[in-house]
Amino acid sequence: MKIQGVLFDKDGTLIDVNATWVPIYRDALKQLFATDDAGAERLMEVAGYDRATGKLKAGSPLAGGTNREIAAIWWPELSGAALDAHLDSLEHRFAQMVRDKLVPLMPLEPILSDLRAMGLKLGVATNDSHLSARAHMAEVGVIEHFEDIIAADTVAVAKPAGNMIRRFAALTGLAPAAIAMVGDNHHDMEEARNGGAGLAIAVLSGNAGREDIAHLADYTIDSVADLPALLRSL
Repeated sequence: MKIQGVLFDKDGTLIDVNATWVPIYRDALKQLFATDDAGAERLMEVAGYDRATGKLKAGSPLAGGTNREIAAIWWPELSGAALDAHLDSLEHRFAQMVRDKLVPLMPLEPILSDLRAMGLKLGVATNDSHLSARAHMAEVGVIEHFEDIIAADTVAVAKPAGNMIRRFAALTGLAPAAIAMVGDNHHDMEEARNGGAGLAIAVLSGNAGREDIAHLADYTIDSVADLPALLRSL
């Protein structure tokens, strides 16, 4: 079936995951735990930060998990309403830090405009929160290109359950098989398979190397800059 829609992961695919999230996590934890850089980085390590490289480990909670999963690591003694309160505080701090910390991987406007000119419907599927994800896309100035911003808190179960593919299909009227899922993490490739997407396209612009993700994808490209040419070639 011809591809008629593209669902993008956000961090590592559209946004520079390390340049954006490492300082955000560090600064948020310094505030929330009243600690210094070293203390914040120790907390980040248990959730998937590699202090030697200064990057998030591929497949770790920080690289691809939901904010709830991350919050449960940092506040393991909490549950229910108490954890919800800390999660809410965490997500609002993330959203407030966007303007100063956000780093797109490349100029996104021309790429998204090119894809829309091809008649494709575009969306974002992220395990970030809806509040944070919308703030990111608005700050970059590309939110108008997307039919929807699908986040971990807007589906019953987050990636890789397949719910984001199914939601995008229902919203756009496209068959799942007409949708390509594009992402930098194994969760994205599994989301494509579990949701019945027509293509799983891996990008190498995040923390996963070719050896980590290419075997899970139908196609592997360096970045979304290569996506219009790939889709035109199919």
